[in-house]
Amino acid sequence: MTLELKNIGMIKEATVKIDGLTVIAGENDTGKSTVARELYRKSKKGLGSLDSNAILTFTDNELEPKNAIFIDTPNSLDTFSFIKNATMLIHQEQLNIHLARFRVDLIMLLSQDIIADNMSNNIYKDIEKLIDGRVYYNKSRDEILYEKYSLEKKIIKMENTSNGIKMFGFLQMLILNGTIQEGSILILDEPEVHLHPKWQLKYAQIVVILVKNGVRVLVNSHSPYMIEALKRYSEVENIEDKTNFYLAEDGYIERQDSIEAIFEKLVLPLRELKKLKMAKYLDD
Repeated sequence: MTLELKNIGMIKEATVKIDGLTVIAGENDTGKSTVARELYRKSKKGLGSLDSNAILTFTDNELEPKNAIFIDTPNSLDTFSFIKNATMLIHQEQLNIHLARFRVDLIMLLSQDIIADNMSNNIYKDIEKLIDGRVYYNKSRDEILYEKYSLEKKIIKMENTSNGIKMFGFLQMLILNGTIQEGSILILDEPEVHLHPKWQLKYAQIVVILVKNGVRVLVNSHSPYMIEALKRYSEVENIEDKTNFYLAEDGYIERQDSIEAIFEKLVLPLRELKKLKMAKYLDD
């Protein structure tokens, strides 16, 4: 599957392969999120692109995605009830209020019934152990909650839960209710923003395992931890042939044969800090 974009937002031209794991690195405002939004829109049946210059092509015998999921902020869990109820009210009263389609769709996907057999899913169980509990949809309360096992199964509201728990909670819920499955497209827009470096590595490992299980994943990132972890885990899990790294810069998104150019770009801020330290040392 290939997404081609030309003269959309910040992007002058980009051709991005969505084959297994696709990683786009770059500074802010370089078009990474534009690729994510266009991939989501073109992957959804009946949902046109914001721009006619976005083309999603499939190779021979390639099936269209079963589900397209876009996750960009843990705040979607805090505002779950608001978005869900507001969406219903907008439709009922035909109100002229805009809610981002991908967020509305995500909320609806999170409220799907669980599939009991998926509780034995290895990824689900791995996340359960990592976050010491489960993030789940309580149908009777129409609310998403976090049950922390070590606190005598204490139930915690989302607004009192860390963003890291929420980011893993998304995956936990969507695996449990069967939304994330073989053939799905999962779009993650800078997930590392909300994760400690240690959890970035774990998140990257889970992403790679999802890809190995047939999920196509796009990750936008500007974290050296996340990018290198995705690279190393893709080697460990033998999915290098389905992993592609891109650098977004100056309006173009180009595939990289190695991640060295990406790291060269991302370490520039550290070099600036070293210059400041050296300047202070020389002044002293």
